[in-house]
Amino acid sequence: MKNHWQLKNEQELNGVIEKAKQTFPFLQDDQLIQHRAQLFKALGDETRLRIVGMLMHSDLCMCEITAALQLPPSTVTHHLKLLERGKVVHVYKQGKFTIYQLNQEVIMPLMEERRDVHV
Repeated sequence: MKNHWQLKNEQELNGVIEKAKQTFPFLQDDQLIQHRAQLFKALGDETRLRIVGMLMHSDLCMCEITAALQLPPSTVTHHLKLLERGKVVHVYKQGKFTIYQLNQEVIMPLMEERRDVHV
């Protein structure tokens, strides 16, 4: 281990950037970066994670989510909008109800518990 930090020069930093882009190809496209940021923003809240957990087991309407979480409708609406923007949920209408469905393709790989990683 080094005794002091050695700042990287511009060439070394460019190498780090290129390696990051190889590891995470979405870093090569500003629009993809924005989409990924919206996804992580959507998942970056305890209430939204609770909603995701509920939607893993059943499609739900906003009133059901509100009742289950015992939160005001305006709060739940705010969280659902962020989940929708992050493409975490699909939304569809059924009669007078707006139904929220988990986007399993996006969420399941992220939510699976990794037993070899401890946070």
